[in-house]
Order: sequence, then C-alpha cells, then structure tokens
Amino acid sequence: MEKHVSILASINTDITASASRLPRKGETVEGYSVDMFGGGKGANQSIQCARLGLDTRVIGMTGDDMQGAFVRESLIKSGVNIDSVEISKEYRTGCCSIYVDKNGDNTLVYAPGANRQITKELLEKSRGVIESASVFITQLEVNTDAVVYALKMAHNAGVTTILNPAPAIPFPEEAYQFVDYLTPNETECEGYTGILRSGMPAEEWQEKTYAWFHARGIRNLCITMGKEGSYFASEEGALSVPAFSVKPVDTTAAGDAFHGGLVYGILNNLSMEKTLQIGNACGGLSTLTMGAQNSIQPLETVLSFLREHQIDVSTADSTVYGAERMQ
Repeated sequence: MEKHVSILASINTDITASASRLPRKGETVEGYSVDMFGGGKGANQSIQCARLGLDTRVIGMTGDDMQGAFVRESLIKSGVNIDSVEISKEYRTGCCSIYVDKNGDNTLVYAPGANRQITKELLEKSRGVIESASVFITQLEVNTDAVVYALKMAHNAGVTTILNPAPAIPFPEEAYQFVDYLTPNETECEGYTGILRSGMPAEEWQEKTYAWFHARGIRNLCITMGKEGSYFASEEGALSVPAFSVKPVDTTAAGDAFHGGLVYGILNNLSMEKTLQIGNACGGLSTLTMGAQNSIQPLETVLSFLREHQIDVSTADSTVYGAERMQ
C-alpha cells in the first residue's frame, strides 16, 4: 500500500518586500521589489513533500477570498491533495508580511486569519486522512487545540508524528507524549526551555536542550540551526550534520523545506544522518530563490545537489517512496 503524509497545515499568502537592509523601529527603507507568493509553514512543508514525489494530503482552512484561491491553486499545481482544505466564509486567508535584506535575512509579521479557526469537526471529517498516513506533521501557526487533537488522533492510530513548534507559543507539555519528533529551531528551543545558547559551546547547549525536552517526554529532538546545519538527539545518541555552503537570497522557506526532506527520509527508513543530509539540502537549495513555495526544489534537483557533494542517499529497501529506486 502506497505510503502518504498528512499535514495539518497553516496556509497563507506571503507578501515579500526586498531591500538592501531591514528597517529599524520607526524607519522607512526604500526597497527594490514587492511580490506575493503562496506561503504558510504547513503549506510550504507540504509542497516540499509533494515535490519530493510523496503522496501529500493537507488539512487546513483558507478564506473565501482572492488570496485563498491563489494559495489553493498553488498547492494543487505542486501536486498536493487539498480535499481536506475547508473554505471559510467568515475568516480571511492567513497572511504573512516578510521583509528580506540583501543577505537573505528576514523579519516577519503573521496574521493567521482562517488558520486559527480549525475545528474538531473538520479534523473528524479528516480522520481517515490522518489515521491512514505513515507520517503526520503539523506546526503552531494553526490553533493549538486543533494541533493537540490531531496529534493525539494520529498517535493513537500508530502514525509517526512530527511537531514543528513554530512559532514558539505556549504548548501543553502533557501533549508531548503524542509527538515522535519535535523539530524546533534554535530560537524556538530557547523560547521553550529558557536555556540560552549565548556564551555556551554549541555541544553543551544542545545536550542541555535535549535533556530538557526528553524530561518532558520527547523521544526524538531535531534542531534546525541555519548555516550550522541540523542536530538530532534521541536515547540512542546524537549527531550533528553540517549545512551546505550556499549564498542565500531568501531564507524564508529553509526550515519548511528541511521538514520535507525529514519526512522523505523517515518514510524511506533512511538513517538519520542521510535523512538530515536530505533535509539540509532541501533547506539550502530553497534559499537560492526569492519567495517561499516557488523556491522549493524537486527531488531530482535535491539528489543532483547531493551527488555534487559526494553524498549517496540511496536506500536499502526495495521500495522507494517519492522516486524510482536509485541505481
């Protein structure tokens, strides 16, 4: 039976303004472009999964507006199944305003709109999509009660669950038991644990951060660390995988693209080292183009990039989900 990934997803439009530098408080900076892209952490993650060839099914909500039609079409064109995306007559499609400087660094303001109106009724209608998945992933750009409800549903059905705790808003610690993989970035880790990396060696900070989450029930912790790559820890041990050297244009979708690679590796039972290498490649490649979803690369580009770096991520299984078996 073909495996699939289900995603309880935030779905946004991104309004991206580019300038030589980011404005300070109260300052106006002249930019050189303003563009609209499909966005939302969950939608971005789903598009990376789909472009890696995975059967990807999204649960979410948009408004009944021009922006909603735009982002739904973007998902469909990327091969994402949106049968479980509801259209709200009352709430607008989520929107994110993004400001990007010449180094690819960014600041964001997020208005969640319909994303924070996910109901238990919608999740119940999508129960089959969630419980039949091999991997379920969600984020915190949708309302937390829906996240917990869906994680529990997936966990109780034996589905591998991933929580990307972004943004770092309050999350009930008792719900960690439903999470197989927790995937924060450095800032989000600091927000939850209060353990600041400043002045602390990276390895010590990582160990203390894992210990904090593990004490609260997290079995597998994967930290995305930007230009430093990614870090993974479990009871079996820990490893760090360096990032690829690229010259970023826009880092908006890097973390989301990484998650698509993570799902690909988990679905194909790859080692965690290979899984993180794929995730890092997806993330790095996504920084080379302005915008979020349009910057996310297909499987053939990711594999070619890895081969250029002498990295073989072929699987030992007879079945590869998302691609023909590599020779």
